Amino acid sequence: MIIDCHQHIVEDSAPILARMDALGIERTVLVGVGVRDLGVVTIRNSPVFRSHALLRTLGMWKARRLVRSRALREALLGEPRNDAVLRAIRERPDRFTGFCFVNPESPRAPDEARRCLDAGMRGIKLALVQYPTDLDGPRMAELCGLARERRAPIFIHQGLTRESSDLSKLVRRFADVTFIIAHTGVQCFRQAVELARDCRNVFVDTSSFIATRGKIRQACRVAGAAKLVFGTDVPVMCEDPAEAMAKIHALDISDDEKMGILGENLRPLVGG
Repeated sequence: MIIDCHQHIVEDSAPILARMDALGIERTVLVGVGVRDLGVVTIRNSPVFRSHALLRTLGMWKARRLVRSRALREALLGEPRNDAVLRAIRERPDRFTGFCFVNPESPRAPDEARRCLDAGMRGIKLALVQYPTDLDGPRMAELCGLARERRAPIFIHQGLTRESSDLSKLVRRFADVTFIIAHTGVQCFRQAVELARDCRNVFVDTSSFIATRGKIRQACRVAGAAKLVFGTDVPVMCEDPAEAMAKIHALDISDDEKMGILGENLRPLVGG
């Protein structure tokens, strides 16, 4: 089974489903949006992503510039939207899984997560570039407690500060919560793959241009193929799922390991 663990939906699920059918993707994990205009946060492929040194310097400078920009301030929603995901999983529960997207600093975040989990979503999504929080603070602890109670994985795109990016204490404090680190850890690549290697509750997702073929190969060597899960991040940092799938098929690993990354590693985490 091939499962895309990370794709955004604004309204209509039909184009997503059509592309899944064309590529043989049986299930997609859908996430809502946190901006009024997805184009503000859409990023195209760039040479910056091919060098980790450039990503950590020029790439992070560009990210901070985007976060401070008027365009993002005007587009950013106080509360991410989850209703399109709820519609999709209600209409096609056989093909779509939902992760609830929340702003961890909002006092409404726990209630929104409960609402979405009660309605059939299977996990919680955090994007700490747009919605930063202290990973060792009380807001995050409350969400992790809920995730533990509901046995829901937390899918997390780390932020731009140490407080919003360093996962080392959190994943050990909540060792009975599953964490999926987005985009091979972004600027924290080394920490992400080492946490996946050392902590049974940590997995690394392969979505976006940031997760280059070289990084995915290295993650396989360090953490093992069983700790990687396939994702795309269409349409924000990937133009088409076929591009993301090609990176997995290019790995010099066994077919069973490839199928693990492409879906079988994720399936028990989301109850599929």
